[in-house]
Amino acid sequence: MQFKNDIRDFVDLYDYFIFDIWGVIHDGSKVYPGAIEAISFLRQRNKKICFLSNAPRRASKVEEALNRFGITPDLYDFILSSGELTFLELQKVSGKKYFYIGPEKDIDLLSGLNHQMVADASEASFAITTGFDHEDSKVEEKMPQLLMARKNNLPLICVNPDLIVVKQDGKEQICAGVLAHEYEKLGGTVSYYGKPFPEVYKMVLQIFGVSEKTKFLAIGDGLKTDIKGAVDFGIDNVLVTNGILKDPNNEELAAVCNSLKIFPQFVIKKI
Repeated sequence: MQFKNDIRDFVDLYDYFIFDIWGVIHDGSKVYPGAIEAISFLRQRNKKICFLSNAPRRASKVEEALNRFGITPDLYDFILSSGELTFLELQKVSGKKYFYIGPEKDIDLLSGLNHQMVADASEASFAITTGFDHEDSKVEEKMPQLLMARKNNLPLICVNPDLIVVKQDGKEQICAGVLAHEYEKLGGTVSYYGKPFPEVYKMVLQIFGVSEKTKFLAIGDGLKTDIKGAVDFGIDNVLVTNGILKDPNNEELAAVCNSLKIFPQFVIKKI
């Protein structure tokens, strides 16, 4: 691992920058100090930027959120969310009934597709989860629905593989990936959409129209998602340590990386 100051250290090395959002740009409530300035610095030097997020909602909704934080469309080329990828994949399938497990705010994920949401798991062909209802939710909140889905042997689609996100004050919030892991413990089958799986990275390169992976740098705060995904796909990567990991010292970081067997190429405290 090489330790660098911030994203400006990479401006002459890469042409395409793949940014995670939560834990790198903002924490769901406010922008990280210096984030907009860092993105602006890259754009002023004609760098191509995409936001690759495990947000379980359409890219248009992610754009609305970024706008509220002052991240305007002129600062990036496009957004690809795990919700958008899920929508595009399910667009290829003929109309089916599905059982939804998630908050009201993401219930419109499949709006516009020829699929029907049902309240009774026994009527569904598959289940889909986007996460929890509240910031302080526990797994127990969704266990009755998971059990109903499992009872009816429904394959589960997880639209956010993240396990947790962390706010700047250190408060943790669990994500849909936790529900997916619980479903697997119950013996259920899960399909994941988003990082660290290769489909999202393939789509990023496809949208940019570039095949040379050496031109890309992926930036994120999640070892299990952002960094593992980039490593597995074969693109250079930077771990930001002001999100999930909350400024570990060198020994603490080395211990975490060794335990997970996931090693970023570069490390910065903030972008």
